Amino acid sequence: RRDTKTHASPVTMSALSASAFTATPVARRALRGAKPPRARAAAFRVNASYDSVEARRAAETERVMDRTQEIHNIEEFEAALSLAGERLVMVAVESEEECVMSDDAWAKNAGTSNLQFDDNACRTLSSSLARIAREATDVNFLRVEVLEGGRARDVAKALGVTKYPTYQYYKNGELLWQHVGAGAGAQEALSEGVLYYGGAGAQGLRTSDYVTEVKSKSELRDFIDSCSMAQPAAAGFDTGIDVPCDKQLAIVDIGVDKDAPAGCLHIFPAVLSLARNTVGFTRWARIAVDSNEETKAIAKEWGVDSVPAFVFMADGKVVDKYAGADRVELMNRVLRFQSANGIRLPQRTTPKRMSTAEAKEIARAARDRAKEQGRRSGW
Repeated sequence: RRDTKTHASPVTMSALSASAFTATPVARRALRGAKPPRARAAAFRVNASYDSVEARRAAETERVMDRTQEIHNIEEFEAALSLAGERLVMVAVESEEECVMSDDAWAKNAGTSNLQFDDNACRTLSSSLARIAREATDVNFLRVEVLEGGRARDVAKALGVTKYPTYQYYKNGELLWQHVGAGAGAQEALSEGVLYYGGAGAQGLRTSDYVTEVKSKSELRDFIDSCSMAQPAAAGFDTGIDVPCDKQLAIVDIGVDKDAPAGCLHIFPAVLSLARNTVGFTRWARIAVDSNEETKAIAKEWGVDSVPAFVFMADGKVVDKYAGADRVELMNRVLRFQSANGIRLPQRTTPKRMSTAEAKEIARAARDRAKEQGRRSGW
């Protein structure tokens, strides 16, 4: 049985008061020596080399074209999969002649009698895909445009695609997951799929900087035995995070790779957000049960019979378990452990407010300046 329940509740990180740590890669193996931090992508900035908004958009379109492989026949598709190696491959199968709104994963329950069509929705979704292609540089993007009389229709047939648009995710040549339709939630689903399967987010974010991939019992032992290093105080916060190893919370996210339930993809952004915002107090790992026999055995030993599931450990012992995809509930369990163990997370410092006398002096200066310039003033 797999838990496919999803919740729309957003994760509110203000309670954690540690958002300033989002740019700090976690040191996962402090007991065995810290890994060197991965170079981070620069934050978004306006590029002065563009003469206009149109020029910037044209440059972005060119970047998308450079990163997207157009597939015209099945031979090109097979070649693209082979050359991708272990990278995630996202395949967009689209048609200007059809835009189905059904967003049921695998479209198992979508009947042709109740299909809805909306060309605008498909154009919007295509723009979102272009944004993902620009940002997720570790993912290969293929596009199959199905036209009347073209060989691309044979490619769609070979991929089992009967409704457009359909988006498929491949790794090591194997189909892992697909999304059908441009209906409500499609944009979010595509982004979650790239994050979950490709480990890539906006502005060069790499999930592996914050969440450890575990594929064996020995890797699990290493993760449990590790200890996050103390984090210095970040700008705008009153203190850093320095939690003893035996009071740090180690959380394992248990899911599957092939045909993952919607809940696995839906909750993963919250996992990443919590991992980034609690560096020094928590450490996170993820296990795909269907990776191999050892990962299956780990899930069995923990009594996990549905995914997504989470196992919480402290000082090497299991202290809590949760099965479900509620983002807020996951955050609350982390906070309850924090509160029960007297762990204080950084709080934003309150900026010093100017006195009334200082404010009046600034207002007076503004009035005088306006008077000198012959202008009226609201001061």
